[in-house]
Amino acid sequence: MSSDESIIQGILTGQTDLFKIIVSRYQHKVISVALKVTPNQKDAEDIAQEVFIQVYKSLENFKGSASFSTWIYRITMNKALDFKRKQSNIKQMNINESYHLQDYSSLLPEAYILQKGEQETIRNLISKLPERYQSVVQLYYMEECTYKEIGDRLGIATKTVESRLYRAKALLKDICSKEGIR
Repeated sequence: MSSDESIIQGILTGQTDLFKIIVSRYQHKVISVALKVTPNQKDAEDIAQEVFIQVYKSLENFKGSASFSTWIYRITMNKALDFKRKQSNIKQMNINESYHLQDYSSLLPEAYILQKGEQETIRNLISKLPERYQSVVQLYYMEECTYKEIGDRLGIATKTVESRLYRAKALLKDICSKEGIR
């Protein structure tokens, strides 16, 4: 089996497919460390994804003064602690205050009641999502932010925004089908 240093040299010289070896070698350890900071498996997997993106981008900065496993552990802890801080900040956001409430004054009473009911249903459905999905859904659909704007506001990668929206939609479909909502 190749050493980490020889694999890193190969990656830096253009053999990018070797990065799969790094991921398979350290994936379990990275997720285990992330699970010490957040007990949620999905969050730990999201952190691991961000760790490996960071590792790939920073490979040329690895000097070898510490072992590669120590270096990747440090990156993992930093990403996990950043994630925990961001989750705390998200909890402080009061999602209900940010909803764009429409002006229904021009509607007939029946239409107003239907519109108001739909809005309440949507809020209830979103509130059933895990918090990390609530904030992304709220920013994308209610505040009409772009993926990049959401990523910047929440301090997460654009790809993470994309995957969270995808997962949120799937969860919302499940919730709707369980509750008989079309």
